[in-house]
Amino acid sequence: MKTRSTLLGYLLIGPSVLLLLVLLFIPLMYSLQISLQDTDLSHGAPRWIGLSGYVDMFKNGELLKIGKHSIVWTACVAFFQVAIGLGAALLLNRKFPLRWLVRVLVLLPWVLPGVIAALTWRLVYDSQFGFLNSLIAKLGFGQHATDWLGTPGLAMFSVILAAIWKGFPFAMLMLLAALQSVPHDQYEASKIDGADGLRQFFHITLPSISGVLKTVIMLVSIWTFNYFEMIYVLTGGGPIRSTHIAPTYIYELSFGHFNFGEASRVSVVSFIFIFLISLILIRQMHKNERN
Repeated sequence: MKTRSTLLGYLLIGPSVLLLLVLLFIPLMYSLQISLQDTDLSHGAPRWIGLSGYVDMFKNGELLKIGKHSIVWTACVAFFQVAIGLGAALLLNRKFPLRWLVRVLVLLPWVLPGVIAALTWRLVYDSQFGFLNSLIAKLGFGQHATDWLGTPGLAMFSVILAAIWKGFPFAMLMLLAALQSVPHDQYEASKIDGADGLRQFFHITLPSISGVLKTVIMLVSIWTFNYFEMIYVLTGGGPIRSTHIAPTYIYELSFGHFNFGEASRVSVVSFIFIFLISLILIRQMHKNERN
């Protein structure tokens, strides 16, 4: 009876495992194979170079520069998306008139397609007719024609701000759902003991939603690292490559220079980096659950 049950289990999960193999592992293995070849069209036909391509890539300063941009981009966007999402969730968890309407409106940036959101921010940042320069002038800081996306020192800040606006509603939605599961009797008991709002947040709210919070941090970090369309539409990695991150660099190598070998090497390194970060976060989550 147990054998029949086990076979039925394998039979049921078989299609899912097969789908996973076809959609994930086969492309991954193919990318790994290409990464060990020199596919630069200027060098003739593809040839096997083994790990020397990785050695050359790490000697190239461009990968280090792209890595720094990717880490700054991911850390800033993920931190502020989660922080603003948590703040918004705490506010929207309170009762006030038309709360349902405010919740719907706050979700709008997240449901917008990424390309449309990026084009909207292009209009906001436009140096001649953009909303941001007009707002600065109306606030009394004089007429400005700042090129937010064309100035190297401002471009990364501008795309980070747009990405935070686009993605914070997801963190808010997840954390709002977690907040609604916190028992109210804990807050009432803490009030009787004289705890103020700040103590309630650190001793009741934060521990109660910590599991969801860590999951949100992990998901937002992975998605942000792989986020492509916002930077590609806004700056294309410029100006002077100041906003190039791993996905835009891989796209440039693949479809700009048709160097699929180099693009695969960057993809493999990016995958290993994200995989290790995810492992650390998941292990930390399991460790906290056991404690």
